[in-house]
Amino acid sequence: MLRILIAALGLTLVLDAQSTPPPLIGLGDSIGEGVQSADASYRTQPYTYLNWIARQMGVPFPLPLIQGGALTTIESVTGRTRLDPTLAASNLAVSGADVDSLLNQQATQPVTTETDLVLEPRTGSQMQIAVSLKSPFTVCWIGNNDVLGAILAFDQLDASQMTSVPQFTADFAQIVAQLSTTGGKVVFGNIPDVTNIGFLFGPQDLVNFLGSDFGLPQGSYTTLPTMLLIKLGLFDGSILQNPNFVLSSSEVQTIQQRLVTFNQTIAVDAAQAHMPVTDIHALFQYYGQHPLTIAGVTLTDRYLGGLFSLDGVHPSNIGHAVAANAFLTTANAAFGLHIPLISNATLVQVLLADPFVDFNHDLRVRGRPFAGLLETLGPFLGISGDFADTGLPGPKIDRTLGPRFMRRYFELTGRDPNSAWSRQDAIEAMRRILGLERWKR
Repeated sequence: MLRILIAALGLTLVLDAQSTPPPLIGLGDSIGEGVQSADASYRTQPYTYLNWIARQMGVPFPLPLIQGGALTTIESVTGRTRLDPTLAASNLAVSGADVDSLLNQQATQPVTTETDLVLEPRTGSQMQIAVSLKSPFTVCWIGNNDVLGAILAFDQLDASQMTSVPQFTADFAQIVAQLSTTGGKVVFGNIPDVTNIGFLFGPQDLVNFLGSDFGLPQGSYTTLPTMLLIKLGLFDGSILQNPNFVLSSSEVQTIQQRLVTFNQTIAVDAAQAHMPVTDIHALFQYYGQHPLTIAGVTLTDRYLGGLFSLDGVHPSNIGHAVAANAFLTTANAAFGLHIPLISNATLVQVLLADPFVDFNHDLRVRGRPFAGLLETLGPFLGISGDFADTGLPGPKIDRTLGPRFMRRYFELTGRDPNSAWSRQDAIEAMRRILGLERWKR
């Protein structure tokens, strides 16, 4: 049956005496791995757009399912193990991957990094494994982390944390060249405008969540962790006078210009190799201007607007499904395939069960309780735990939340919950729960 399906899709199945290549391989970063709310586990990974693509193709797609816990984050493998470390997964996407690490970051044993955890029992890089497998179909969405650092370094916002153009150009050329050797079909995704994701807060976003924009200039942004620090009363609005916590309009322009350059590189190199590119940048730009409505629920790219999980970076369940349909549309058009899209009826089911959709517009969502540290502390941040569906507006600045949050955070991370905390402690708490420690200077 699998052979018949693959033949119907127009894919070339290469057999050898030992094994059959997996019908689909996924390459990429944390979005592909299935991170939500700053952690990846068996509770989040099945919702990745890559798994949706495999479902619609009707092909097996083993996932590197991870056992996490209430205190885990994507920044560490502590407390996180594979449910089946002997399973050689078809989803090779690794959180934190950029164009260089996709090529060169080696999985080794014992497990000490996310790359080791995801790729075990294999060794080597994502690309080395993909080339060796020679799958007839590969989906590769990479490049987000080559620009995201300029946003996720929330207390050092100066637009400097991006991959250089020469480095990106050289690495992406290598990605295309090496995937060309597999003999299979390849679909890329390009980079969305990371200055229009839920993690960033413009003046109107601050008004919505805090009741004031605190003088943040139009065209400038602050970040989710900074908004939360103000919301909890751990800092006041004067923090936005510190340029380290504000992305100025000129810095936004610098990031967007780098994005344009990277996406041009992706488009040119992929076209020369006859590999189509899913225009995720255009897709989310369109939905930013024309919000998507499903079953009467309007989804936006703002924080808790329905397209992102609690961390404001990684897609919600419905966000992944929407992305999957975009990739499928590109593949069908480029290769003359007839893979069915996720139906409207299924999209409605996904939406209604999505823990990251604010159905009653009270600036809180249900969340996924205890699926990582951010989910565990979400109710103490006033952003999740909304199971009552009261429809009442959420609180603005609530200074009673700050002490509760810090006590609970200290308790969960092994410190005396009654000890005093400093502003730096609060900043480090945000960095940890949102999985941003790699961006610390």
